[in-house]
Amino acid sequence: MRNLIRWVPRNEMSVSDPFRSFDELFEDLWRNGPSRLFSDTARPLLRPAMDVIENDKELTIRVDLPGLKAENLKVEVNDGVLTINGEMGDTIEREGERYHYRERSYGSFQRSLRLPNTLDSNNVDATFENGVLNVTLLKLPEAQPKQITVKTDKK
Repeated sequence: MRNLIRWVPRNEMSVSDPFRSFDELFEDLWRNGPSRLFSDTARPLLRPAMDVIENDKELTIRVDLPGLKAENLKVEVNDGVLTINGEMGDTIEREGERYHYRERSYGSFQRSLRLPNTLDSNNVDATFENGVLNVTLLKLPEAQPKQITVKTDKK
């Protein structure tokens, strides 16, 4: 009796709601994420963690890229969009080796970020150290906060 599933008539697709199966699909995707679409052997979606930090003078983007080499990394700004892409992980299987279990992500990735027009996209600094990429863009002078002195009327 434990293997029986209770039949609930309202869960059946009805003529009055032909889009119910689509709604359930999107609900399932929202709840379980895109990993639900892939089988156990499919490569995972690579999306390195990214932080965007702002202060009065600049905007810094930090991306975690453990195990990546700088020569496998490309950073470019084109038409107000910062794009970071590269190839992660050890994809070389050596003769005589078999993977029994593989959990580390590998493959190519791309992250893009639309930049506000208050940044100087001609002055970009990118550094890569200890698996963390730091991309810094200076704010344009007119976008930086201005200190206004308050005058008093002395009589």
